[in-house]
Amino acid sequence: MNGNKIIILSVFVVVFVIFAIVFGKGMHKDGNVKPRYDERQAAIRGRGYMFAFYSIIIAMCLIPMLLPDTAIAFLGDTIYLIPLFVGLPIHIMYCVWNNAYIELNLNYKSWVCYMLFVGVFNIGLGIWAISSGRMIVDGVLQVNIANLYLGILLFIIVIEILIKNAIDGREEDDDEESEA
Repeated sequence: MNGNKIIILSVFVVVFVIFAIVFGKGMHKDGNVKPRYDERQAAIRGRGYMFAFYSIIIAMCLIPMLLPDTAIAFLGDTIYLIPLFVGLPIHIMYCVWNNAYIELNLNYKSWVCYMLFVGVFNIGLGIWAISSGRMIVDGVLQVNIANLYLGILLFIIVIEILIKNAIDGREEDDDEESEA
């Protein structure tokens, strides 16, 4: 890794930590940065981490076996992101569908706005990389693809949570009607 990449990565990490602390307090109803989960949610999240971990290992093993050398050459450094691109949505989707993704102390509206903002920002970075010719350089896909992926993933998460909330709301309405 050259010096420029290290500096960019360091700045990104520092900005991310500051951003997470500042917005983390505003995202929670109790003003705490740390999310709160009940025991059931913690157990489900642990199972989700396990599924994600094993999917990452499987992806890491399958990549060199399934991809031809030309695809591996095209992917370049982004080949190391593929297991992350597999494991992250597995964990998130498992937790969402088992009601363990949203924290107990989360300010829901602020969180949705934050996710949409970060999603739009990352998609914008991805589009900028494509339009400026920095997504594929010398026939090799660049790490900028992570911005595009993250932006799309955040929109999928928000849509998935909205769908899950609508389904749960409909089930609660059906339960109330059957009790009456």
